[in-house]
Amino acid sequence: MVLDSRPFPDLPHMLQQLDDDRVWVFAEWIGPEFAARSGSQWVPTYHSMLYNLTDEAVRACPRSTKWVIMTNGDNEYSSMLFDELSQHADADVVALDYYSRYQRPTAKPCERFAAEPEKPACKQNLLRWCHTDLGANVLSWPRLIQEDKRFSQLAPISCGLSAEHFDGVLAHHLVDSNWTVHHVTNSCLYDHSPSPQRCARIGGVWNDANNVWEGGGSCITQEEAAQKLLEDPSGLEQISIALSNDGNLASFTGASAVPTDISCLRQKNVAQQHAQMMDYFGPTCTPDIDTEYVKQMMGDRWRPVDWSCIGSAQQMLEQQKQDQQYQQSMFRAPPPPDLNDTTKKPSYRRRYDPPADLKQRDEL
Repeated sequence: MVLDSRPFPDLPHMLQQLDDDRVWVFAEWIGPEFAARSGSQWVPTYHSMLYNLTDEAVRACPRSTKWVIMTNGDNEYSSMLFDELSQHADADVVALDYYSRYQRPTAKPCERFAAEPEKPACKQNLLRWCHTDLGANVLSWPRLIQEDKRFSQLAPISCGLSAEHFDGVLAHHLVDSNWTVHHVTNSCLYDHSPSPQRCARIGGVWNDANNVWEGGGSCITQEEAAQKLLEDPSGLEQISIALSNDGNLASFTGASAVPTDISCLRQKNVAQQHAQMMDYFGPTCTPDIDTEYVKQMMGDRWRPVDWSCIGSAQQMLEQQKQDQQYQQSMFRAPPPPDLNDTTKKPSYRRRYDPPADLKQRDEL
């Protein structure tokens, strides 16, 4: 599904090349009212619209569906994932540890991604806000449908968090609702884009110099890194680190060898930048492995996190009753494709006029 201000004209052609009727476009909503960002900030209503649409897309899956993963198009999964899922058919949630730019966000800049003894190979999925991601949890589709779990019903139990953060709120709520969880701790089967591990694969440099203000950091080219150092030689430094990983990075690419070293930019005043990171991410986002260290570093600034306002199943039930009519009128899902009918290709819904050359290619 697509919800964006810009058209994605190549999407139908990409799916046609797959020649697999199991892959289809549920909805393609294009228009200025669906813009994701205004400048560098999320549009306040975007994630609400996106998750409302996601709720309905999930319900268009065939009734034989066992698992559902909701993820972004730029994320990647290990080729080992399906083998892992086949071993945990009785679980309601298979939680994946994953490569992420938010790995150990209150540890020292750049060094937070380094391979260290007794440290996790990637970000640990703790199934709560700031410690999980939308694409890191594989959910039981039958139970999701049976209990009518929806993103659009999470506001009353979100502790005031906006819809942008509802992936973490949903994970917390499922645990609170006694869903059985299998946590895959011995592998990193999901790569949340962008990540330093993927950045190393494409020969980039990880920019961790402004990770607080730039969404956890970014992958830049060698040339861009050199230019930044040239413009601010007294404020920035570049170091080399050996990236943490589970030893199976090749399972994302199929390549025989994958780089595990990367150059990383950070502020020369490491202590000052580290203090900024601890103040910004705080106890909420500090992983268990770093809690004692960060607690000691922050001193009186450390405040325990109370998440008792998240996850009340009773609150959710009341909200479901109140929103039932609203949900029924929000979106009308297109019928899922008939998997037994091999004569038909997926149909595509658009809310924009495709260019002339696209129409011609569709006819061909």
